[in-house]
Amino acid sequence: MNIIIAGCGRLGSNLALELSNLGHNISIIDHIPEHLEQLGSGFNGKTIRGVEFDNDNLLEAGINEADSLLAVHQDDNINITVSLIASRIYKVPHIIARVNDPNKKYIYDNFCISTINPVELGVKIIKNRLTMNSLDIVATLDKDYEIIELTFNKNKPFLISEIENTYKCVISGIVKSSTIFIPQKTDIVNRGDRIICTLEKKNAEKLFSALS
Repeated sequence: MNIIIAGCGRLGSNLALELSNLGHNISIIDHIPEHLEQLGSGFNGKTIRGVEFDNDNLLEAGINEADSLLAVHQDDNINITVSLIASRIYKVPHIIARVNDPNKKYIYDNFCISTINPVELGVKIIKNRLTMNSLDIVATLDKDYEIIELTFNKNKPFLISEIENTYKCVISGIVKSSTIFIPQKTDIVNRGDRIICTLEKKNAEKLFSALS
C-alpha cells in the first residue's frame, strides 16, 4: 500500500516505522528537519523536507498513486488543509487526520474527514483497563456494534426483556456458575451472572454503569 504521512512527530514517526516494517511504501513530509532525522538510518521509506500541504511536496510523495494519507501533524490547520487537498483534488481513497484541539473536531466533521484523537483514545484505553475485570469486549462487529460480556452486580434481579428494552441490546448468552445458556425473554438475571450481549458501542458504557 502506498501511504503518505504528513507530520513526523512522535505519532507520525512511529507510524512511518511500523508501517514501513510491515512492507508498505511510506512517504513522510515534515517542514522541520530534526523531526525527519529521528527516523534514523533504518527507515527505508521516502522523507521529504518541506511544507506538508505544498503541492510539489505532495507530488514528490506520490499523492497521485497514494492509497492512504495520514495527516498527523500537531497543527490542526495543517492536518485539515492537507486532508482537503488529498480528498478534493487528488481523490485519495483513504484519509485519516489527527485532531489535536477537540474544539476543532466539528471542522473535520463538516468536511467529512475521518479523525482520531490520541488523548481521547488514551482515556478510553485507561478506562477499559480499569474495568476489564467486569467488562470484556468479545468482538467488534463493525464501526457501530460490538459484543460484550459483563458481570451483573445489581442486588435487584432483572428480566432479560427489561434489560434489552431499556438498553437497546440483544442478550445472546448468560453464564451462571460456569454454565452458559441461551436465555428466554422471561429469564431472570441475578447478581454475579455474566451477560453476553450485542449492542451499539455508544450504549456500552451506559449499560456497564447501570448494571455493574
